[in-house]
Amino acid sequence: MASEAASHLNGPPEGQRNDPPARKPRRRRATGRFVRRRPTVLPRPEHVTIIGHNSRTLETVGLFVGVGLSVRVYTTSAQLELQLAPYPGVTTTLITDAYAQSPRDLPPPPYVITVDTLADSERIGGWLPETWARFLVRGTSRARKHPPGFLTLPGLDHEDRPVVMRRLASLALLDRLCAVARAASRPLILLYGDPDPDAIGAALGLATLWKRAGVDCDIRYTGEVQRYQNKLLLTYLKKGIERLRPEEQAAADLIAVVDAQPGFWRDDPPPAQVVIDHHPEKEGTRGRTFVDLRPDYGATSSMVTEYLLDAEVPIDRKLATALIYGIATDTDDLKRHTSAADIAAFEALHQRADRTFLSRLEKSQIPPAVLDYIAWGISHRVIYRDLAVVHFGVVPTADVLVQVADLLLLTYGITWIVCAGVIDKPAEKGGRRLVVVFRGDGFQQDVGRRAALAFAKLGSAGGHRTMGRAEVPLTADTSVTETVSLLVDHLFARMTPARRRRFTRTLSEHLAAPRPADPDEFELST
Repeated sequence: MASEAASHLNGPPEGQRNDPPARKPRRRRATGRFVRRRPTVLPRPEHVTIIGHNSRTLETVGLFVGVGLSVRVYTTSAQLELQLAPYPGVTTTLITDAYAQSPRDLPPPPYVITVDTLADSERIGGWLPETWARFLVRGTSRARKHPPGFLTLPGLDHEDRPVVMRRLASLALLDRLCAVARAASRPLILLYGDPDPDAIGAALGLATLWKRAGVDCDIRYTGEVQRYQNKLLLTYLKKGIERLRPEEQAAADLIAVVDAQPGFWRDDPPPAQVVIDHHPEKEGTRGRTFVDLRPDYGATSSMVTEYLLDAEVPIDRKLATALIYGIATDTDDLKRHTSAADIAAFEALHQRADRTFLSRLEKSQIPPAVLDYIAWGISHRVIYRDLAVVHFGVVPTADVLVQVADLLLLTYGITWIVCAGVIDKPAEKGGRRLVVVFRGDGFQQDVGRRAALAFAKLGSAGGHRTMGRAEVPLTADTSVTETVSLLVDHLFARMTPARRRRFTRTLSEHLAAPRPADPDEFELST
């Protein structure tokens, strides 16, 4: 029975003791409790260039002067030149060619065009440098058609200044990101291992951004898609997101790693020039051509959604679905490690996404083939204080560990979970390895830090306060029983040797219990 198989290393469960109940142990102080990650602040621009003249030019200049930027104005209006003379930090140049050609001393972006006629805006747009930061501010006589190649700048009030400044900084970042892609002939977006929805959504968003900038690219993952929902999502998207072939990485002259960092690969990390991720910084990430790390964000999909919204790139239904599902899974529906940026991205995507398909994903959490493994794992848990540990032995997929860890975290009095198992695959599919999945409530424990401290020297390991993972390569002659000692000794290095031996013995005894039958087809077809 399940209650007989489950073990309590604290002693017999309450109600089975003959001795008086022990005093409740003093709650240990949680390391890092209430720690808030510092929000990401992008480098603010130092200047802005305004070209044209209409009824909103003065208002536009005042917006940027008010935030301390230097402003360069090119105009054909002598009256505007006189009006701007008293403004601090404003340099005005009077031009006489009706905006027919670029001024010789035109500064770099951002550019704000304040003209009302379509002809003027198209004329200026023809000689502006290639950049995302090209805004059009119309006066009272607005043309019906907004010309292509210009962004809108709807808010010019005092309270809009922080939003405008953040957007200008974001567009400067996107200019760098797209310049790197335009310089490549065969760019490749690379996802680590078995890609989760956040990686899939972020990669598809980046590919959409690059496509808008005139760059085509492939999206590939290095592992094997195992989770049913992820396979269902890829089938729904129909975007050619496939497993990496060795010749593809060799042929690529630009590699972008999304929702991961090169340090995630223990062996042969990819020579990535672009890294976009929301995980804490890994060693060796800095110093690449383009790096955008935002550990305060709950999902990389939120970062890429922000890119798309700032650049006013259209987000179609399938892209919105992939992005919002990536945000939802990594933040547990905005309940875990969620920032204001995650909420804003989720809100922007909600009306665009395919909610019927999202509902299907939510109701297809567990393939029937996994049920026996889940039942075995729950019934062979080991409880130690506020921790539940399960070692499955050999499992067909790491998804078993994830499913059980998520379910066990719902247990009253349990604040963190460790589920371990051995994946025995050929070398081209990751090889034989010990996979350890961590889950925590984010309050009492920082499980990502625990994963890194225990296993980073043996393999790849890390994560967030609420989610962590470690993968340790194993030799062909490493037995499953040996992995139990490896797990306990590194996870509980400060535990007394006697208790570690008892922990190891209990987990090893569980491995001797009858195993769930391996189904003929573990992964369901989609």
